Amino acid sequence: MHPYFYYRYPRNYNRRAIFSIDEPAPTMRGVNRPVPKGYPGHPNDACELGPSVRALTTAERALIQTFPPNFTWIGNKTDTEQMVGNAVPVKLAEFVANVFIAYIDEDVEKDGAGSGWLMEGFEEWLVGEKEYSGRSAKDVVSRCRRSERILRCVNRLDAYYVFLLQQQAEYQKLSGTVKSQIKRAVNLQLEYAAYLKR
Repeated sequence: MHPYFYYRYPRNYNRRAIFSIDEPAPTMRGVNRPVPKGYPGHPNDACELGPSVRALTTAERALIQTFPPNFTWIGNKTDTEQMVGNAVPVKLAEFVANVFIAYIDEDVEKDGAGSGWLMEGFEEWLVGEKEYSGRSAKDVVSRCRRSERILRCVNRLDAYYVFLLQQQAEYQKLSGTVKSQIKRAVNLQLEYAAYLKR
């Protein structure tokens, strides 16, 4: 039986506890308790306490948090209630992620895909400004290109790029020395990007 009104355990009885399914849901708390026998009611409750008013089930609370109906929760009831209460609503997280993706894609369209444009003049800058030997400069460029192959999708070159690179399984399998060399090369490329903006 789906209620038209439901009880949400308040932090204290100075707050309302009965809500309508036709209004925005309150914040889901990490606790879910039944209506206590002595609940005095609140002037702002959506209706008076009656036999049809009940606390939502864990599954109903999870649906309000926009979890899919078939989502599997691992843990006891108390742990599950806590997870539901602590969760960011799934659809909100999806919306925020899509905004980030759109922002990154927009930057790609403006700047051109990849950081290949940063390779132009990079080797010469390493030799002239950073006093690298020609061979060392070529090695740095090679390591930057390797980072692009590992990441497979180069949308922008910034600190987030370095973070994403470090999360890749292929990068993590490399020896500590090679990882350090690639990271140093990418940081030099970031430095070169800042130099170009002067």
